[in-house]
Amino acid sequence: MDHTALLLIDLQRDFLEVNGRMAVSVADASQVVSLANRLIQHGVSAGWKLIFIKNRYPKSDLIGNLFRNGAAIEGSRGAELDPRVIVPFSGLVLTKSRPDAFTNPELEETLTSGAVHQLVVLGVMAEGCVRATVKDATSRGFGVTVVSDAVASTRGLFWRFGMKSMKNAGAVAKVSSEILGLCPSPP
Repeated sequence: MDHTALLLIDLQRDFLEVNGRMAVSVADASQVVSLANRLIQHGVSAGWKLIFIKNRYPKSDLIGNLFRNGAAIEGSRGAELDPRVIVPFSGLVLTKSRPDAFTNPELEETLTSGAVHQLVVLGVMAEGCVRATVKDATSRGFGVTVVSDAVASTRGLFWRFGMKSMKNAGAVAKVSSEILGLCPSPP
């Protein structure tokens, strides 16, 4: 039994589709979706737990929704997972209304009950929800690998900040080809 979970954070329409309310670039969205699907297939083969995390912001959070440009409001089309992302039958979908996915206690319960020790993380936004979840995961003692080429943001500066912050918290950054075994890890 493998003790790894693949966390796919906020792969939702509002963040990945061209007309999304808080969308990353078309090129970044395409890359994240493509690599997510490859890593999902790899995870299924390797026996990893697959956990899809979605934002679901309440309509009543007027100020927060203003800053998020109305993205991923509960019940909206934009809060749905991007249909290009393959969600296998074995995948678990959890929701959150704050950046850190561990604010939903079901995440830690799922990881603990599955004896998961290692997390492989990808998604959007590098400086926001990905960063908050990774930092909390490392503080809880999980080993965390961030798939750097499968993490996106709306600006390069935000991506660099998020990646640096996650590394400083103890996460390891790898490109997808290293995880998929397509090339050796650098020394």
